[in-house]
Amino acid sequence: MGSIKRMLMIGALFAAVGYLLVGMALFFELTQFHPAIDAFVQTYTGHSLAGGGPDRAGVAGIGSALATIHQWPSTLLWLKLGGIAHVLVGIFIALAAIVRTLSLVPVRLSHEMSRAGGTGDTPGDATPADD
Repeated sequence: MGSIKRMLMIGALFAAVGYLLVGMALFFELTQFHPAIDAFVQTYTGHSLAGGGPDRAGVAGIGSALATIHQWPSTLLWLKLGGIAHVLVGIFIALAAIVRTLSLVPVRLSHEMSRAGGTGDTPGDATPADD
């Protein structure tokens, strides 16, 4: 029983870390990535996010703004995929604990039946009635 509890705790830990990673990815996406895109679009109206547009040599700061925006998708993808992987590993471990529990049910049941059979409470021990 201790190993089953340990497996469930490990599964819950993996799932919790996964949900934290996915939550962190959503938090960063909504608080930093989207505002950076909005600021770029409002500041550099003639340029695209891909870096195209009029001559960039005369525009100060466009290269650093584009670099900041372009590094976010890989970070967000890593957080989301890592979070989903952790959640799936947690679910797998929890399912393995359930399968282990179900495989121990017949053993536990036979143990309880043999223990109850040794007390003399079985129907085979009854004396026949006098007729």
